[in-house]
Amino acid sequence: MPRNTPPALSRRVIVETALAIMDQDGYGAFSMPKLGDALGVRTPSLYHHFRDRADILVEVAKVVVLETEVPHRRADAPWTDYFVELSVNFRRTILRHHNTAAVLVQFLPRDVLAPLYETAALILAEVPTVPLSAHVLILDGLERLTIGTALIEASRPSHGPDTAFPNVDPDAHPQLASAVGANALDAEQLFIETIRAFLSGVEAAAKNGHR
Repeated sequence: MPRNTPPALSRRVIVETALAIMDQDGYGAFSMPKLGDALGVRTPSLYHHFRDRADILVEVAKVVVLETEVPHRRADAPWTDYFVELSVNFRRTILRHHNTAAVLVQFLPRDVLAPLYETAALILAEVPTVPLSAHVLILDGLERLTIGTALIEASRPSHGPDTAFPNVDPDAHPQLASAVGANALDAEQLFIETIRAFLSGVEAAAKNGHR
């Protein structure tokens, strides 16, 4: 019987294997020796392709980010729809690889995202109710909201309820329990409404001369 041989070592193979390890075992389980074992090579062989562990994690973050589907701008739709859809797509991508959420916090590849931000800035430039001075607030705020939300959701048990406050004690916190009971939105719907509220708030503040 022929023996299985390890794949030819390359940057792409190393990064894909690192991502697979994190997807399966978690970020904390990822190490250079474990990666070498998964690839069937000695750990020093990895350093022919990457400087160190952090260098690999930078590339893992890029792979995850590039999985995000970029929406098409619809001329007949409100300007906010593009940013809501983009944020939702990015959140879904992170949650598909929820064990890498912490990697994105530390190694977010702004260089890869620059063309996407340029497109977003061009769209914002066409919105008369949002001044140029508020564009970075929107772009940076959406990034923080999306990654932060995904990081919080990724840290929750996968078998838990799909709610923002899963363990409310109605006896100790009756008002909060009532609010949770009145909420009809799941986690993604809550995220969508949060993004819409943020964008509407920036636009309203600009109209009122606060930006």
